[in-house]
Amino acid sequence: MAAAAVAALPLLRPSGPANSAPVDLLVALALILSVYCGVGNGERWRFPYAFPMLLFLGGGAIGALAGPVPINGLSALVQDVVLLTWCWTLINICRSASSLRVVARAWAYGSIVWGILLFVGLATGTAALSGRTTKDASRTMLTFGDPNVAANFLFISIMVIWATQIPRHRSLRLTGYALLVAAMVTTGSNSGLVSIIVGVMVAGFLGLYRRAGAVAAVTMICFALCGLYAVGSNINLISIQDRAQASRWSFIRDGIGRQESSVEQRGSILHESLHLYQVGGPFGAGPASTKPRLQAEQAPFVKEAHDDYLAALTERGLIGLLGVALLVGGVALQAIALVRRRLTPDFAAVIVRPNALVGAIAGTLLTMTVVELLHARHVWTLFAVVAALSLWGGDRVAHKTRKRT
Repeated sequence: MAAAAVAALPLLRPSGPANSAPVDLLVALALILSVYCGVGNGERWRFPYAFPMLLFLGGGAIGALAGPVPINGLSALVQDVVLLTWCWTLINICRSASSLRVVARAWAYGSIVWGILLFVGLATGTAALSGRTTKDASRTMLTFGDPNVAANFLFISIMVIWATQIPRHRSLRLTGYALLVAAMVTTGSNSGLVSIIVGVMVAGFLGLYRRAGAVAAVTMICFALCGLYAVGSNINLISIQDRAQASRWSFIRDGIGRQESSVEQRGSILHESLHLYQVGGPFGAGPASTKPRLQAEQAPFVKEAHDDYLAALTERGLIGLLGVALLVGGVALQAIALVRRRLTPDFAAVIVRPNALVGAIAGTLLTMTVVELLHARHVWTLFAVVAALSLWGGDRVAHKTRKRT
C-alpha cells in the first residue's frame, strides 16, 4: 500500500478540502496497515525529525493564534502533521531492504509512467494529464497544480533512478532519464533546471569521492569551477534570454525566456517578505497569512512567499525558522553520512548509488529558496528514504571496526 501511495504521489488533482488529494487515501491506508502490523509484531518505531518539527509546528501555532487567518493557519498545521506522519510511516515500513526495494521500484517505474502520461496529455490535448492552464500558458505541471513543484518531482525521480539503478537494463534506464528530463523541460521551470545541474554535479563529485578518494574529487571540483568560469565569461546570458523570448517553441519562451521577469518577481517577494517580518514581529503571523497580509496592505505584488525559509520566518517567526534550520541541517547530515558510511549488503543492493540521493537533497534544499516545497508529499518521501537508510541501512559492524582501527 505504501508503494502504491509512492507511485501515485503526483495524483493531487482533483483537490479536496484542506489541500487533500486522491493520493491521501492510499497514504491513510498505508498508515493504518503499518500501525496494525507494527503493533501485532511488537516492532519499535522510530520518529526522526521530531524536535525540529515540534519547533516548526509550535512557531506556526503561536503565529496562527495571533495572525489574521487563524483557521487557515491551523488547517495548515494539520497538513504539516499529516506529512510528518506519512514520513514516519514510510521510515518504519522501510526498516528492511526488501520493503525499501518495493518502495524504490514503485517510485522509479511510477515516475516513468507519469512522464509518459504527460506526453500523452500533450499529444492529445488532455489538460487533465498535461496540467496546462490558461494562466500558465504552455507550461505543464501534470496533476500537481504548480509547474515548479512538478519539476522538482521529476528531478528527484531522476536521482532516485540513478540511486537505485532501476530499471536494471541500461538502455531502458537511459530512456527513462531522457523522458523525465524532457518532461522537466516542458514545465518551463528555471528552478528545476538549476536543481538538476546542482544535483548532478554534487552527486558526481561525491560518487568520484567514494570511488577514488578526496584528492580526485577536489581535482574534479577545481576543473569544474574553471569550466564554469570559462563558460560564464564567454556566454552572453542576455542574448540567450532575448533569443528564448523570440523562440517559436512556447515552452522555451515561457521557461528561459521569462527568466528576467522571474528574477524581478523573486526580488519583489523577498522585499515584501522582509517587510512583513518587520511589521509582524518575531513570532510571525501564522501559516497561509502572507497573501492576505499583502492584500490588506495593498502591496504591488500579492503572492505567497514562494520560499520555505522566508515563509518560516514571516509566518512562524524565529521559532519556526529555527525548526526549519534544524530540519534541513538534519536531513543534509543524514544524506552526507550515506556517502561516508557503508551500507549493509542488502541495502546496498537497493541503493546502489547513495551519492545520487545526496544530489537530490542538495537540489531540493536549493529549490526551497524559490519554491515552497515543505508541503509537497514527494519531498517528505525523499526525507523518509534518507532517514530509513540512516536508521536501518548502516553497516554498524564495519563502522565499529573502522573506529577501533
